[in-house]
Amino acid sequence: MKVFIVADMEGVSGVVHPEHTGWSGKRHHEARTWMTQDINAAVDGAVAAGATEVLVCDGHSNGRNVILDILHPEANLMWGRQNRQLGQMEGLDESFQAVMMVGFHARAGTLGVLNHTINSGVITEIRMNGDPVGEIDLNAALAGEFGVPTVMVSGDATAVGQAKARLPHIETVTTMEAVGTYSAKILAPAKAHALIREAAVRALGRLQEMKLWQVTAPVTLELTFKESAMADAAAMIPCVERIDAMTCAYKDASLKAALRCCLAMITLATTERWESTV
Repeated sequence: MKVFIVADMEGVSGVVHPEHTGWSGKRHHEARTWMTQDINAAVDGAVAAGATEVLVCDGHSNGRNVILDILHPEANLMWGRQNRQLGQMEGLDESFQAVMMVGFHARAGTLGVLNHTINSGVITEIRMNGDPVGEIDLNAALAGEFGVPTVMVSGDATAVGQAKARLPHIETVTTMEAVGTYSAKILAPAKAHALIREAAVRALGRLQEMKLWQVTAPVTLELTFKESAMADAAAMIPCVERIDAMTCAYKDASLKAALRCCLAMITLATTERWESTV
C-alpha cells in the first residue's frame, strides 16, 4: 500500500503567526520542528496500518521546511518547490492508495488561523467551477482525478470543518481553534502527534469506505488577485480569460492542466507585487 502525505505548516499546533511560517521569521525553526513531528506521526500511523511506501511532499512555502535529521526513516520526501507541476501534490500518481493532508489551514477570507489560499500576498480567492475553494479542496480534487481518495486531514478547527463539509467520510484531527487570525487555543504538540497517528491508522483501516471526490469536467479555476497589476500579468498567458480588473480564469478538461495554469498565473502575478517603501 502506497500512501501520499502532503504537509503544510499553518495548521500545525502552535503555528499562529508569520514569524512561524516565514523563512526569516524569528520562530520559524521551532515551527519546522513541530511540522516535521506532525508528519512523523502520520507516517508512523501509515506504516502501522500496513503502508509499504510513504511519500511526503513538503507543501509549505519553498518546500524546504522539513528537518531532515528528525524525519521518520520510512518516509521518502519531495523536497524543494522549483518546477513542481502539481504544486503541493507533486509526486502523486495513480499508483497510490491514499492521500493524507497534515498541518492544513482554512481557505482565504475565512475565520481560521493564518487563512489563505496558495499565496497570501497575491490571491484573495480561488473558485473552482464557481465555488470558493482552498488548498484542501484543490488537493482532494486533484487526488480524485488520479483515482486516489483523501482519507485524513489535520489542521485548525475551521480547516477541519471545511474538509468535512467537502469530504464527510474522512478522518480528521483538530490541532487548534482560532481566536483570531494570529492566535488560537492549541493542543500540546505531543497530544496532536498522538491524535494524528491514531487518525492515520483509523483512516487506512477504513480505506474501503473512502470515496473519491471527482470534479465534473470541464474545470474552470477563477483567481481573484489582490491588485489589478497582478491580474494584468496573469492575463498574459494564452487562453487565460480576463474576467474583471482583479480576476482571471482558465478552463480545461482536466484539473491537472487547470492547476498548472493557475500556478503559472500566480508565479507571474508575484512579479508584479507592489510593496510600499513609505
